[in-house]
Amino acid sequence: MLKDRKKPDLLKGKIVPTMFLMGWPIMIESVLQIGYNLADTYWLGNMGPESGKEALAATQVSWPLVWLMVSIGTGFGIAAIALISQHTGAGHLKEAELDAGQLFFFFLVFSSFVAVLGFFISPYLLDFILHDSPEVAAKGTIFMRTIFLGQPFMFTFMAFAFILRAWGDTLTPMLITAVSVGANIVLDPMFIYGIGPFPEWGIFGAAFATFLTRMIAAIIAMYLIFSGKVGIVLKLKNMKPDMARLKKFFKIGAPASIGNSGTAFGFVVLTFIIARVHNSEASLAAYNAGDRVLGVMFILMGGLAVAMSTMVGQNLGADQKERAEEVVKKGMVTLAGLMAVCTIALFLLRREFISIFNQDPEVIRIGTEFLLIFSLSMPFFGMFRAVNAVFEGSGHTKYMMGLDILRLWGLRVPLCYILALYMGLQSTGVWIGMGLSNVISASVALVVLSLGKWKEKVISDKTPVFTRSEKRG
Repeated sequence: MLKDRKKPDLLKGKIVPTMFLMGWPIMIESVLQIGYNLADTYWLGNMGPESGKEALAATQVSWPLVWLMVSIGTGFGIAAIALISQHTGAGHLKEAELDAGQLFFFFLVFSSFVAVLGFFISPYLLDFILHDSPEVAAKGTIFMRTIFLGQPFMFTFMAFAFILRAWGDTLTPMLITAVSVGANIVLDPMFIYGIGPFPEWGIFGAAFATFLTRMIAAIIAMYLIFSGKVGIVLKLKNMKPDMARLKKFFKIGAPASIGNSGTAFGFVVLTFIIARVHNSEASLAAYNAGDRVLGVMFILMGGLAVAMSTMVGQNLGADQKERAEEVVKKGMVTLAGLMAVCTIALFLLRREFISIFNQDPEVIRIGTEFLLIFSLSMPFFGMFRAVNAVFEGSGHTKYMMGLDILRLWGLRVPLCYILALYMGLQSTGVWIGMGLSNVISASVALVVLSLGKWKEKVISDKTPVFTRSEKRG
């Protein structure tokens, strides 16, 4: 059974190998999520010259609005990682499962609210954004409403994934994601084009395929965690609202949500600035292509960062502060070193990377400049992400929120605006501002980390320790 599969030993194993052992399934899962989006893009884009263009435009506008809601909920998943990982490390198995139940309860309530709200406001939002393109707005409304109705399924699986990551199992969520993505790739063309017995639903077909495959993932996840086949067990009584626990979730999760959603909106503003530089069309295309390249590299870093946060949490819970400190030091060196290797790759192959996505000479010129300038700051971003991972695992998310806001709103947005538009450096100023924000924010993050607040647990030492047999009694 899945619960009998050996998990990485986060309390005693070698730190860097354990980090990679736990991190690689998260990397694969992120790649699979990209496959999810690429499938929709490919099949919708081939509906026909006009229909395909309108469908792609509709989905491009819809997804940022959906993901803004997701970024808010993700903060509470970070709270679960801190609480459940620390309880797991301390041997408080019953407490870990009670916190898991509260995360499911909160996500169910939150996602239901998002689903209803999103369904009703979708046409008004899209009419406002696309007032000059009523056809695209109409298609976007169909797509967005269906995706919003599927939010409870999406958040159910997100809760499952957060809980298992805190528990130390990253492989199971990756395997379920692989099943879901595979099903979506198969069902997309069937529902879009009406292949065989399936109806020809166009853009609604793409949204319905996503709805259906996320429902499948949620059902599998709920079966596994309620049956106890993944080690940690969820019972309906654990989902009964506990105000004391929910208060702690809000205390830890709210700052993380503010940081996440603030970051997401900051990138929207950054796009707004790029759209106002000289040769903005080529600059936006270059930024889009370069961002896709960087996204692949950040997937590698993201997997290790999640592993690092869980290792910090479990070791703090087990009162192994010295080992937690070692995790922090080695994790930071690993993430910064990985980004240094990526910097070298970008320096040597920057033109080739941009050419994959666009053959326009001006786009290639601007894109290679973007990768060259920004890549120099990537080791610093590796350090910044490592510090954030420490605060995620320790549960001190106010520091994480402050650092995120500083990087985007205190540094990146004003620097890019001043350098690009006020000083007249145009797109070059944007790239310099982005790089400087990473360097400065990483330096501040290291100072904040050195204060040592992260070493304090967010769980109580008075919590009784339950063995597996006592708990099942």
